[in-house]
Amino acid sequence: MALYETEDGQPIVTHSMIKTFRRCPKQTQYKYVERLKPKHESAPLKRGKWIHALLEVHYKGGDWKEEHKRWVSKYRKLFEEEQEKLGDLPREIAHLMDSYFWHYRYDEDWKVLETEFTIECELPDGTLYRGRVDNLVETRFGLYVVDHKSHKSLPDTNFRLIDAQSALYIWAANKLGIPVQGFIWNYIKYLPPKPLKFNKNGTLSKRQGDTDYPTAYRSIKAAGFDPKEERFAGLLKMLKSHRYQPDSMQLSPFFRRDTLEKSNDVIQQVVREAFHTTKRMHKYPFHKPHLVERVPDRSCSWMCSFKDLCTAELMGGNADNVRRLQFKKGDPMEYYYDQKEEEKDA
Repeated sequence: MALYETEDGQPIVTHSMIKTFRRCPKQTQYKYVERLKPKHESAPLKRGKWIHALLEVHYKGGDWKEEHKRWVSKYRKLFEEEQEKLGDLPREIAHLMDSYFWHYRYDEDWKVLETEFTIECELPDGTLYRGRVDNLVETRFGLYVVDHKSHKSLPDTNFRLIDAQSALYIWAANKLGIPVQGFIWNYIKYLPPKPLKFNKNGTLSKRQGDTDYPTAYRSIKAAGFDPKEERFAGLLKMLKSHRYQPDSMQLSPFFRRDTLEKSNDVIQQVVREAFHTTKRMHKYPFHKPHLVERVPDRSCSWMCSFKDLCTAELMGGNADNVRRLQFKKGDPMEYYYDQKEEEKDA
């Protein structure tokens, strides 16, 4: 039994579906069988979607500031309690994006060919593998798939070597006749640069948060000082050197692009594993909820939106009440639909 099918009855699988099933069948049941979605998103999720939307508009040739105004308008319609929980996202994200576009202003390494498009190809059993590509870019080394990732801190390099999504996207693109060389993670630290701190006597505090050149420059002026003063010269020069330059070491604590090419052997092994997982999903007894396994660990408290529902069902609590209060029905594939179609149907 496929978790999701096309209108013609063809089974569909995505990387998110595969990852969720491997992580926890119970979570898969809630998300893809019952199609539950949290009524209130967490701050990182809301922040990530917001940043992603601004990047999409920019790389399509539009004005990200106009798109930002749309998101601010949505934010202002939230209840005051929801705004307090999310934080001052309008200011923080505008600040972050100003820094992002300053950082990559002189980047001539990317020629963006496509933005936000869906790739689909068949697995050996006819299941449709579907992925959503943020960017397809051309560099002097060839074509690369780009995925925008926003995190609280920039991750290390270890997981990218064995990451499945990148290998599957390269495989799918090549199968569709797009000669992709590799994968680029476009990392953004979603906590924006901090303004400089000054002591009461006007000297710089010894304790400073992570910052960047435009933020430091603005904060010096806001404190009533001239950025051209000699005492600021060394700091500003160092921060300015963090700006992105192709072929140079990336020094920014906020932005990083990591490129990786994967061998055909690695890609084929990842595809074999994905196909095996897909077959297991199709045969899994989701129609018998009492047999669907839980995989509890400490990460449930921060990684799973369904932890309260899962606990209520296991402990014999009022699970129906949790469903009603915390969740709504939603299409788990809506991310893959064209934005214009979504707006037309809204």
